[in-house]
Amino acid sequence: MCTKPPGSSINTSSSIPFTCTQCDEAWCLHACPVEAIKLDAATGAKVVLEDVCVGCKVCTIACPFGTVNYVADTGKVQKCDLCGGEPACAEACPTGAITYIDASWTGLSRMQQWADKLGNQNAAA
Repeated sequence: MCTKPPGSSINTSSSIPFTCTQCDEAWCLHACPVEAIKLDAATGAKVVLEDVCVGCKVCTIACPFGTVNYVADTGKVQKCDLCGGEPACAEACPTGAITYIDASWTGLSRMQQWADKLGNQNAAA
């Protein structure tokens, strides 16, 4: 979800991304007392249901990464919803620094590829 920088009173089109790791544990989802955060089965995103959200901010406290944000104008919270499975931040990133990958990927195979590339070999016991 992209929003104006916190505390900004300037009405411009500038925005900053608030990314979400879409945690398996989903502390925000489990903390919500009115069940306003649900799993989108198609994308795996934990999505805020604005019509259900009461703006209590419990999910903002529960999120260990600070990526659930209260929006004073609406009195609701917002968080990344993965743009329906095609995150605009990843598509717009000119350097490729933002990527959209399967969250269950641990990186182990990538580390092994780097080790192989650098000529590292398993140590014999």
